[in-house]
Amino acid sequence: MRKTRHFFSSIITKLMLLIISVILVLAAGLVAICVMFMGNVLTKGAVTQMNLFCDERGSDLDTELLRIEDAVGSLSRWTASRIPDLQTLKDDSELRYSIVDESDDLIRYMTEGNDFIQSAYIHYTLDVTGPVDCEEGTYFSRDDDGTFKIIPFTQLEIAEDPVADYWYYGPINNGKALWTKPYYDASVGDYLITYVEPVFMEGTPIAVIGIDVSFTRLLEWVDSLSYHDTGYMYLKEADGSIHYHLEFLGKEDVHGDEEDEIVENGALLTQERTSNSLVRYRYQGRDRVMAFVTLRNGMKFVLCDGHDSIYRERDQAVIIMIAASVFMAAVSVTVAAIISLRITNPLRKIAAVANEIGEGNYDVILPPEKNDEVGEVSRNFRLAIDKIRARSEDIRAHVAAQDERIEKAAQTLKKQEDDLVTMRNLAYVDSLTNVKNKHAFEDTVGYINEQIKSGTAEFAVIMCDLNYLKLINDTHGHQAGDRAIKTATRILCKAFPMSTVFRIGGDEFVIIPSVLEYARIDEKLETLNMMLEQQRNSSDDISKRVSIAYGTAVFDRENDHSFNEVFVRADKQMYEQKQKIHEEDGFTGDSRIGCDN
Repeated sequence: MRKTRHFFSSIITKLMLLIISVILVLAAGLVAICVMFMGNVLTKGAVTQMNLFCDERGSDLDTELLRIEDAVGSLSRWTASRIPDLQTLKDDSELRYSIVDESDDLIRYMTEGNDFIQSAYIHYTLDVTGPVDCEEGTYFSRDDDGTFKIIPFTQLEIAEDPVADYWYYGPINNGKALWTKPYYDASVGDYLITYVEPVFMEGTPIAVIGIDVSFTRLLEWVDSLSYHDTGYMYLKEADGSIHYHLEFLGKEDVHGDEEDEIVENGALLTQERTSNSLVRYRYQGRDRVMAFVTLRNGMKFVLCDGHDSIYRERDQAVIIMIAASVFMAAVSVTVAAIISLRITNPLRKIAAVANEIGEGNYDVILPPEKNDEVGEVSRNFRLAIDKIRARSEDIRAHVAAQDERIEKAAQTLKKQEDDLVTMRNLAYVDSLTNVKNKHAFEDTVGYINEQIKSGTAEFAVIMCDLNYLKLINDTHGHQAGDRAIKTATRILCKAFPMSTVFRIGGDEFVIIPSVLEYARIDEKLETLNMMLEQQRNSSDDISKRVSIAYGTAVFDRENDHSFNEVFVRADKQMYEQKQKIHEEDGFTGDSRIGCDN
């Protein structure tokens, strides 16, 4: 009697269910892995892109702030260099007025090219002038047509100025330069932030020097930036107490971090920047993310966008990946069904033979007999999977080890680069005088020669030589000679405070004036002559005073073709001055070698 065969008792059905189950499990695993991998990659990409955009725009703004700091610092150093002492400044009003008059061109030069700047000023303090009803300083402010004009402002008005705490008393009490918070100045009808530096002499504040930035124009620039379709930028205080938006500037309904409901990475708000993460928060029911960097003035530069907008690309990619995986799984199942039918044909033949034998037909040809073919196939399949799994684990371990080696190599390379930068900086500084050495001079000469070739060069060379160094060494010892070299260095650096001084030999120095001092080279040389004359009058003994011979040459674009041609002229002039100084001092030694070297 022939037995009834159930559906699940069929070997074909069991084999089909096995193959389909394996394919579905593998497909689901691959879908999960792909979704996680793609999600992580696109999420990191969105975070990196947002932070990079914020860093780049913040760097642009920091560059403008740094230019303002450098301008104020240069004006402060220049002002201090023009004042001999505190009492002279108090007594000599002509000196005060001359410093102010000479500063006009410097202020115009440093401010007119920056559209953010509203005004700039140099004011003597009340400690120097007292509350007199006259101008003791200069105050430039940008007019409606964009040019700067001088606005009268007396010392008596300082105490009555409602914003004096920001630009006058604040920096003096602070004792150093600072950026103010935004404040409204009725005299210009605008909100300002100010970088101001007090100048002290003998412990007394003698002047305040500052540049006012139009906070409105600054916010207009920030508001003009765009990120994708929905992103926007704004500024806020470092502690998050006030968010500065252009549309709310000067209004009472300003807000701070208290209205933001933090969802993720709230600890980043106390950091300098978000770096490789984003802060997720809710504002007025909307899910948002932010990246920020801290600017030089302490404010934070913030980029915000909707959470859905940032991760829209990731979500779309995940949906596409799921759909593609489902389609591939369906195709795989269909192919598996076709292949399984081909595999089970030999089993069908065996079943047919078995049925024939059951009917009593013994004249049949049996297939070659083997020991459990289905079990052998299953074992081979299992062994194949085990080999694939082992191979995958070996590859994963090898990749991890390779990543670790790469990370260590990168750290080693970073340390080597840092060490190389440190060694290069040390190699450019003269160990005795702390000015630039001959290596730095040679590099600078190469750079200037490139400028000469390109037609952009404009410079002067001042060749200096310390007189009587060998006489000082022989008479008072080499320590006295070193002191003389240091004193000569201080004289040259004080006469040219914004220029580069090189020591290229034992008693030889070269000065390449900066742009500002090149424009006033005659005035700077007069200052140097005055300081050298003071040294000459300090002692009748030439071995106990510092004497410097110098020569000056200015680059002539029509006739000079290299730095050396200008240098040779300066050296020749220096040599002639040295001979003249020796004759005046009654010194009979060789003017180039012998006692001087």
